[in-house]
Amino acid sequence: MAKEILIIEDEGLITGLLSKNLSQKGYDIAVLGRKDALRQARKHKPSLVIFETPSSVVEAAETCRLLHAATTVPIIVLTETPGDLDDMEGVTYLNKPPDFRELMAVVENALSWRRKRRKRTVQFLRLGDLVLDLQTRCLTKGEQRYRLTPKEFLLLRMLMSNPGQVLSHKAIMKEVWDTNYVGDTRTLYVHVSWLRQKIEDEPGKPIVLRTIRGVGYRFEAKP
Repeated sequence: MAKEILIIEDEGLITGLLSKNLSQKGYDIAVLGRKDALRQARKHKPSLVIFETPSSVVEAAETCRLLHAATTVPIIVLTETPGDLDDMEGVTYLNKPPDFRELMAVVENALSWRRKRRKRTVQFLRLGDLVLDLQTRCLTKGEQRYRLTPKEFLLLRMLMSNPGQVLSHKAIMKEVWDTNYVGDTRTLYVHVSWLRQKIEDEPGKPIVLRTIRGVGYRFEAKP
């Protein structure tokens, strides 16, 4: 699927050149005026925004802040005067008119930056009314918040990362306890019991963390 690049400009001075060259590189192009772009940025869900600024530096900076809040994607600004843009996160500026080779290099770098940023910001697993914070090892269920032990966290992370799948005792012991030995799984049973106290409405009648007799466990999010 091609990445979409949103081009924002009001005067139409660069659209033809950029659209043709970027399309040849395999990008889908959407062109909007500044006011329409602020309204439709979320709808378009672009991978990148190229913004040709108006003459007002203050107006350009405010537009960038609004765009960044609406889309969180990288913004390449074509401008004659950078002003405050030089210090804005996720914003790169080029003098206009831009050199196309330089622009393409900046486009590729910006898209690479976004991919890395998205990987770094993955912090939560959410299933049903359960939210697992991968940074703090805290579990939230409704208004209840629990700080998990290291093994509880590893076990729940594995289960929530594979909803609906049957995970064998052997696979769980290897992932959580780093052992291939399954002759004694009492430790696993104890940790499953502890987790059920936190995630089940009725721990004695589990409907989220199901036992698959003789095999392992299956995690099911509540509808």
